[in-house]
Amino acid sequence: MIVAALLVLVAGLATGGVARSSARARPPLAAHFPGQPEEVSTTPLIRLRAWAAGAAIDVIAVVVLVIVQAPFVALVVAVAGAAALTVMTVVIHRHARGCSGVQTAIDQYAPRIAVPYAGKVGVHIGMWSPWIDRTDVPWCIVARTPALFHELAAMYDTPIVQGAIPTTVRGALYPHGAAANADVIATSAATHVFLGHGDSDKPLSASERVLQYDLVAVAGQAAIDRFKASGLTIPPERIRVIGRPQTEGIKPAGSAIPTPATVLYAPTWRHADDALNVSSLLVADSIVQALLDRGCTVVFRRHFAGQNHVAAEAMIAHVDAMLQAHAAASGKLHRWGAAAMAEPLITAFNSVDAMVSDVSGIVVDFMASGKPLVMYAAQHTDPEAFRASHPTAEAAYVIDRDLVGLGAAPDAALGDDPLASSRAERADYYLGGADRADPARRFMDLIVELAGA
Repeated sequence: MIVAALLVLVAGLATGGVARSSARARPPLAAHFPGQPEEVSTTPLIRLRAWAAGAAIDVIAVVVLVIVQAPFVALVVAVAGAAALTVMTVVIHRHARGCSGVQTAIDQYAPRIAVPYAGKVGVHIGMWSPWIDRTDVPWCIVARTPALFHELAAMYDTPIVQGAIPTTVRGALYPHGAAANADVIATSAATHVFLGHGDSDKPLSASERVLQYDLVAVAGQAAIDRFKASGLTIPPERIRVIGRPQTEGIKPAGSAIPTPATVLYAPTWRHADDALNVSSLLVADSIVQALLDRGCTVVFRRHFAGQNHVAAEAMIAHVDAMLQAHAAASGKLHRWGAAAMAEPLITAFNSVDAMVSDVSGIVVDFMASGKPLVMYAAQHTDPEAFRASHPTAEAAYVIDRDLVGLGAAPDAALGDDPLASSRAERADYYLGGADRADPARRFMDLIVELAGA
């Protein structure tokens, strides 16, 4: 009976090899992959040290019972101990199988395209994802940090991993120019493509950071000329003109602007340093009041970023209150706040007759409508100097920094509109020429090309 007890003890201890190897398993941080186990914790429910403690107790108890000549009790304890160690090993091994199941789901899905993201506002991914989805190419999001992974996994149903780009990926698309992208690029053999999230005259639109990517995707010739003007040398073979898929669905302007008009006011976010600020939020109430004085219906759509600027947030709340009060007093169907932000941008474009903005990517997208555009020059008192340094304004009516043009610019845009004939040329220049009739095709073609590389 003593021999039996010792054999059972050894059998229980023999599960330690499986327990140790299984306890080392860690699942990739991943979500939404087809066939992926639903819940896999980062560590097993029972830790290896619990198994080790159980094994130690079992050994000591059996040895003591053998020494005191209690063979039957020793056998019972050995059997119970071996059973407990086996159960703990099964639990630990089940965790390892779950970890393996996550990796298997990733491997079987085999994404060909990845969208690495290290930014702060996950909506940048959604600016491109609808057209990636339409190609039917398997793709995934790659989050820089665990915190960002959980945020993005809640925002999107797209397969997502944290950390390194999966080895099956052939093309990586970057909708945000975070400095941390360099770390991802250095660890993957994929073709790395900078997309950005808009085309504008902002300083970072021609940043040296784009030089680290294998390809730089641009909407049209304007972006290429912007690189040259900034002194960036990018070989032509590393530039790909893809148009702006985001302009798909924008309806062209009608024959005449109605009176009173409906105007979209869409300021960009306010920079913390006023010397670098290009936003009109500093004078937003004056701009909105000027539109209300003309009898306009106003759609006020704030930028999704920059929400930490206290003065800007106070101004946004003030403008919301202005529109709410005016709507109640006049019956005008102004739109503002959460309701305006929830409305798709294309719907907003199609519902208005003109737009007021500043230096922002939304300006270029609005060009596809052919409708009048008014821009605020936050750093300029001379409209022509502003146009010279911000070519997006060449077909726009300009309000200078001191609001000298606050009366004339909206009057011209909503009246005789003398710049109407120049807007089509500007749109072609920024949005990719004649091919912009099918604005998503070139981007989708690039996805398919990269996936097959």
